[in-house]
Amino acid sequence: MEQKENKLKWPEIFSLAALNAAVVISWIAYHEYQPVLIEQYNFQNLASFLVTTKAIVLVIIPPLAGLLADVILKKNGRYFTIFTVGIGATAMIFMVVATILGAGPLSAVRGLLPFMLVIWLIAMNLFISPANSMIEAFAPAHKLPMVMGVLVLTTELIYALEPLVIDLVRFFGDTMTFVVGGILIAGTGFLFHKVSSNEVIERKSEMSQTESSSNVKAIAYLSILVIGLCLGVGKAVLTELVPDFLAGNFAISEDTAQFVAFALLGFSAFLAFGISRIVERFMLSNIIAVGIVLMGVGVLALLLSPTYAVALISGLAIATAFSILNITGLPFAIKHLSVRHVTYGVGIYLGASEIFTGIFEHLTF
Repeated sequence: MEQKENKLKWPEIFSLAALNAAVVISWIAYHEYQPVLIEQYNFQNLASFLVTTKAIVLVIIPPLAGLLADVILKKNGRYFTIFTVGIGATAMIFMVVATILGAGPLSAVRGLLPFMLVIWLIAMNLFISPANSMIEAFAPAHKLPMVMGVLVLTTELIYALEPLVIDLVRFFGDTMTFVVGGILIAGTGFLFHKVSSNEVIERKSEMSQTESSSNVKAIAYLSILVIGLCLGVGKAVLTELVPDFLAGNFAISEDTAQFVAFALLGFSAFLAFGISRIVERFMLSNIIAVGIVLMGVGVLALLLSPTYAVALISGLAIATAFSILNITGLPFAIKHLSVRHVTYGVGIYLGASEIFTGIFEHLTF
């Protein structure tokens, strides 16, 4: 039995990686077409509202979805209810938006577009925390950083290749992009649900029901919140601040600055995968402390950079810290939470990681 529990469940891990990849592609498509649709359908007055709503949804919905998933698991042992609702709603809304776009800006249903975009934002975030908290059942605790290395490599590499994804999205066009997005989310969601064996789901349910204590110290939630915030700083700096800072302070073009940001994300993706096995040998709290300190030093050095070379070195330090926190944050959260509250805790971590990105997007809108 012990050997079985120590076995990595690679089919489940790869299916989660595929789902996360579909989510990243969907977000890139959303970012590409949201301003286009707002202008094309004459909803410019709602642009600020949608940016603010997105930031709020990304922070609030993952914890709420996680809390609800934990409650349902505790009551009837069903873990995938919220996940299924989120996947189904997201795929359906993709298709509804595609239908609205196909009808054109002059159609009678154009007024539904902003409403459907908001519902899509909510639905997209319903299944994130339930899905990613499942890694606790896919691998033994000491192997979770390696699992995160695979997941981070997948998602961050796609973000690093965003220009290519955008070219593909433009090739499909707005209507077909939303159709393909719906198929991607529905397909990978179904695959993840199918591959996640009954044994894994039953194990989570049994652990939840037999755990003697469900008390979680406030310090655990505070630690998870802080780690999520620090991870969010790295994400916001690499994706939002670095391009504008480099282009505004040094004699380089915006395209070059954007390329540097994507290159740093790519470096972070490969580094996370490369160091994931090394991280397993150390205490997570020590590695996380190193990541937080390196993040702070890197951001401060970037803001005070006197030369382009120093800025690049600072960017590499931030990308390294981002890799460290990316592969250790979620395992730390899972390790320090009661099984009855793990999805809620993962939701808090994911929500916290989006706070600074939301602030940056709102300030630069």
